[in-house]
Amino acid sequence: MEKFDAVIIGAGTAGLSAGIALKRAGKSYVILDRKKEIGLPVRSTGAVSLVWVNKIGMPVKEEIVSSYIKGISFRTDTGKHVSLKYDRAVGLVYDFTKYEKYLADEMEGKLNYRLQTNVTSVDGNIVHSSAGDFEADYIVYAAGPQSAFGKKLDRNEVLVAYEEIRELPRRTDYDMVLWFTDKAPGGYVWDFNESDNTRKVGICYYPLNGTQPKAVLDEFTKSFSELNGKMLHTMAHQIPLAEPADQVVDGISLYTGDMVNAVLNTTAGGLQGAFWSGLSAGEAVAAGDPSLYQKKWDLEIRPWLMKHHRIHGKMHRNGSKSVGRLMTLSRMMPMSLKKRVFGGL
Repeated sequence: MEKFDAVIIGAGTAGLSAGIALKRAGKSYVILDRKKEIGLPVRSTGAVSLVWVNKIGMPVKEEIVSSYIKGISFRTDTGKHVSLKYDRAVGLVYDFTKYEKYLADEMEGKLNYRLQTNVTSVDGNIVHSSAGDFEADYIVYAAGPQSAFGKKLDRNEVLVAYEEIRELPRRTDYDMVLWFTDKAPGGYVWDFNESDNTRKVGICYYPLNGTQPKAVLDEFTKSFSELNGKMLHTMAHQIPLAEPADQVVDGISLYTGDMVNAVLNTTAGGLQGAFWSGLSAGEAVAAGDPSLYQKKWDLEIRPWLMKHHRIHGKMHRNGSKSVGRLMTLSRMMPMSLKKRVFGGL
């Protein structure tokens, strides 16, 4: 039986960032995942705020970035909008697969991960898998809510997300456009630049009826000719939008990412929360004190997530009407304040 300071279950952003922290500290660890390749399947649009990327130390290498965000337009399908342009990038859109491969193989050198390894159960400090058993002082769970180790997602607290890479020219007005519509309750439709001739067009919403996300997206984009283009690739996944967990440590077990709802509910983005929680859990394990992760969660990570959770609740309380009212109110804000608020989300 192999022995490590830590076994990390899951080789997504949270698990890889935990591995980065452990490698930096010179600890022994292994990351286990049943998938065949790092960065696949794609689980995120890749859009993140640079304020938080820089704050928590996410990578900013140009080769893993699809595009930068200097102009943002928030809109409703009834014509209201808040549009902002900056003299610098306030966000970026990762090429998700390149980004996670960079975490795994380049950011701190190649991490110790083993793919096509299915974790079947955990018994105390022993992790049982299709590749044999592993013993660890600590276990970091980064397997996502759909795994056997995550709680079942409540239909009323999860968004379905569907995205298409479409053959479309680069937008020259705004790098990112978000539409709020009652066709996407609790979520929105997005349009991001990806390259000079492709854009990411997608939708996320509460699945309150049986309509498939592709059908909802197609119905919406019929009204906006600027979004109509040939589909090249697709991505689909679920996004937990429940209140972030109170407890993230249980004895030698530390929980990260989507498993503890480390998601920015205003944007339904999980990369920043996954990276920050994974890195913090790894640092606590490296120090031999899991309580350090709980303290970081309580004092910094959870308050940040809760701010977004509350904003999301207010934004979508009465569908797109609530968003429209917020946009109307925002017009009374000085431009400098609007830029700081929306650029720092």
